[in-house]
Amino acid sequence: MQSRNLVVGDGMTLVHRTVPAPFPDAPVAFVTHSQAQHSLNLRETLEGIAAKGWHVHSTDLRGHGYSTSERHPLGHMEIGTGWEALVGDLIEGLRLAFKDTDWADRLVIAPNIGGPLILEVLKVWPDLARHIVLAAPPPNQPAIMKLARSFARARTLFHPADKPDELTMHQLYTFLGARLTGRKRLIDVISSDTVLTDALLEDPYAWPTPTTGYFHELFRGIEKSWQWPKGAKVKQGTRFLVLYGGDDPMTANGRFVAPMRDHLMRIGGERVDAYRIEGGRSGLFIEERKFGISSIIARWTGGEELVETVDPTTDLATLSSGVLSGLGLADPDTELNADELVELCYNAINDEASWIEMLYRVSYAISTENALDDSNLEAIILALMPHWDRSFNLNRQIMQSAVLGAVLNNVIDRFSIGMAVVSPDMDVTYANDRFIGDFAALTGENGLSGGRLEEMTRLLNATVEPGFKQRCRKGNGEALLMINGKAVGFHFRPPALKQTALQPGGSAGVIILRNAASSADVSGTNPGAELLQFAYGLTARETEAALGLLDGLSPDAIARKYGVTINTIRTHLKRIYEKVGVQGQTELAARLLKGPVGLIISG
Repeated sequence: MQSRNLVVGDGMTLVHRTVPAPFPDAPVAFVTHSQAQHSLNLRETLEGIAAKGWHVHSTDLRGHGYSTSERHPLGHMEIGTGWEALVGDLIEGLRLAFKDTDWADRLVIAPNIGGPLILEVLKVWPDLARHIVLAAPPPNQPAIMKLARSFARARTLFHPADKPDELTMHQLYTFLGARLTGRKRLIDVISSDTVLTDALLEDPYAWPTPTTGYFHELFRGIEKSWQWPKGAKVKQGTRFLVLYGGDDPMTANGRFVAPMRDHLMRIGGERVDAYRIEGGRSGLFIEERKFGISSIIARWTGGEELVETVDPTTDLATLSSGVLSGLGLADPDTELNADELVELCYNAINDEASWIEMLYRVSYAISTENALDDSNLEAIILALMPHWDRSFNLNRQIMQSAVLGAVLNNVIDRFSIGMAVVSPDMDVTYANDRFIGDFAALTGENGLSGGRLEEMTRLLNATVEPGFKQRCRKGNGEALLMINGKAVGFHFRPPALKQTALQPGGSAGVIILRNAASSADVSGTNPGAELLQFAYGLTARETEAALGLLDGLSPDAIARKYGVTINTIRTHLKRIYEKVGVQGQTELAARLLKGPVGLIISG
């Protein structure tokens, strides 16, 4: 894969990537990225398409991936102009890709948000390409657009347009993921492959929390893209393919595909095919290994007729009714009442299902025959938004406080360990006095106090070596904290923070400072045992077995010491290996001696 800079009309520099075909005179494919992702996330699919005989191009649009700047930060669009700026960026990337390439030799592939962007381009460039593929595109469902529009307008009145918007992020993916089984995280809407979604979460350019402005423009742009000027047509002979997943909430498992296909035929598509990929979700395009996306597209561009797989169309009212029925709401036809929605807001502080009920109560009310009109809907959303915002923040504060309480109770103050709780971006969400005092001493900083978390965040980020954040994001997050070439602390991700780590900006890791003086408490117990339980989620008996190995004892000797059978110790060790992520005794000993326990108990 090759990269170059592409400077567009307003001076913005975009990153443009290419993957050459195996031979020089190959046709040209242009691939857009999805929202909150970039072209490197598509690498395997891009390389697969190139291997099938296409020169492949892709451009990171402004605010996405590596096409960011101080003027155009990651995950942000300016309200009123942001969508048009993305369309302009895309046109520049397409011009570069298709220069000197005949219309018949062009292929455009557009996953998710790329679909509406390409529809916008087609309005001004009707002879864009012979072959156009839309993968899991946002649907042309008026009721969904109506809800998104009202939400975005109200949200701009209560949240800064240029600040990350966790509430809208949460509500959007909660709405999409409500019908998925086994969903544990917001990102599960993208894929059921946790290895893939973990990689996206660990990529700081792939899964940011977009701003309120970004969401406003996203919703506005999707609605606008499906509204075509009367009589506007694409070039005769243009072919479309709609790819969708059998488990794809974006297209309602295919039930929203038929109306999209009808629209593409109305604008002049010579042929509009649809193809269902079983098990695919909204991010199916990045799962080249699992689904062989490039092979499917190659078969289609080669003239093969794919099996017709358009499901019967359903409407949002039916889908919403099904979700509400699953939540136990017997009569969704009851009149939508703002006071009841406010009550649901505050129920959601302790019950995530209330978010789903609230969203689908509104979506049902606007999609039935006696639907709410725009003015009534916007009045309800506007009245609801301050309560929505307050309850969401309370929910997050309660979760953070509960987890922090568990952390404090487990380790921190019992052994006077200098300890800080941090987000993936090294924002300090808690630091005890011992940590602040010791860290200030290590860095020569004076005047810090226990309540100055912003100052502690600044100092920590100014001190850590390059690459420390990246190491903290990967795997179990274990990374040495170095100051002036000396190991002074350790970062790790304890199981106690597993839930809050799923929240954008939530507490994800712990930094402890090395403190030889705290190697034992007043009763003579070893803080390493407590810390080992906390760091890896071990039980007390598993901890005894692990520390026995560190003391050089064999499994037989550990069994004799604690008066249990050797099989019991072997069971403990097997569970320890799984929790710590090692293969055997030697690897376990090396890992723990280099990890948080070894750092604390060594002199």
